[in-house]
Amino acid sequence: MRKRTMRSFALGLLASASLIGAAYYLSPPTPPTEQEVKAFLKQHGLIAIAKDEYDQLRRTGRKVAATPTPKPSGQTVYVYRLVIEKGDTPESFAKKLEAAGVIDSARSFNDYLQQRGLARSIRPGTYTVRSDMDYAAISRLIAGP
Repeated sequence: MRKRTMRSFALGLLASASLIGAAYYLSPPTPPTEQEVKAFLKQHGLIAIAKDEYDQLRRTGRKVAATPTPKPSGQTVYVYRLVIEKGDTPESFAKKLEAAGVIDSARSFNDYLQQRGLARSIRPGTYTVRSDMDYAAISRLIAGP
């Protein structure tokens, strides 16, 4: 092949890749399916309510609990000795807590810490954590007052 032919071919490849990339990034995202929405809500411990019910709650000023409810009594309570070393990430010890049966979801606990700005204030140390503790109690224990 000659130099001019090779350059023309390369330019054609670049142009087609650019067009495909632009079409991909500029196309509107597909909306999530109902099953995906339900899975997301369940994973994050949220519920969906109708808009009129939401508006009524806002008008009456009632507060809905933002933290997960404690587990009912009569279930097995797991006690876990959590060791957090300097440099450990919240994801790493959240996975340990999930594996030990202390929390239901490492991701939702990590999201809880991130939303409340506690992820950077975790103190290294050894903590005794129980499965009947909610996210707020665990975060107070490991992040301090």
